[in-house]
Amino acid sequence: MVILIPDGWRAGAGTVSDPSPELLARCQRGDEIAFSELVLKTQTSVYNMAYGILRNRDEALDSAQEIYLRVWRALPTFRGDSKFSTWLYRISVNTCLNRHRTLRAQLNVVDSDKALDYLAAREPDPANVAMRSERDATIWAAVGRLPEKYRLVIALFYRYQLGYREIAELLSIPIGTVKAHLNRARKILAKTLRLEKEDMYAPM
Repeated sequence: MVILIPDGWRAGAGTVSDPSPELLARCQRGDEIAFSELVLKTQTSVYNMAYGILRNRDEALDSAQEIYLRVWRALPTFRGDSKFSTWLYRISVNTCLNRHRTLRAQLNVVDSDKALDYLAAREPDPANVAMRSERDATIWAAVGRLPEKYRLVIALFYRYQLGYREIAELLSIPIGTVKAHLNRARKILAKTLRLEKEDMYAPM
């Protein structure tokens, strides 16, 4: 199986569209042509998820190959209890975290500067609208500079549009920890974006 995927972590490659029941059924019957079609439909998103976790093109490409090998072997057991996209994300995240065991351990650690507090209610989440639309390159550039565990949960929540419970299940951590990581990441982003804005308008 050859996967041709662009370099980098592109903001435009977000959620995976669930395949049609017909295509999925053909894949489960061992139809390699159908599986190639499935790979083509999902490979950029899978690669970008792997790259977002591993931050290395070769590692991400190797992981993508491993992910699809696991998907091919496991497809006959997929019963549709969850969406195919969620099932694919689970395989993708677990495959990458098996390569990056330090990050898996970090995900269970909640930083202790009131991380469970929300941003001040008087100000809306500064990243929410832009991240949902995936149009703001400045914000995603700032996301790329976050610590690894925050970068991952931000990507799962905003780019892949997963809920708290889905993220908790994918990462095998409590929902409260997911919320803490998201809140801490938002605070860092808000501060980073505010400082960048101040620098932009500072007198020369």
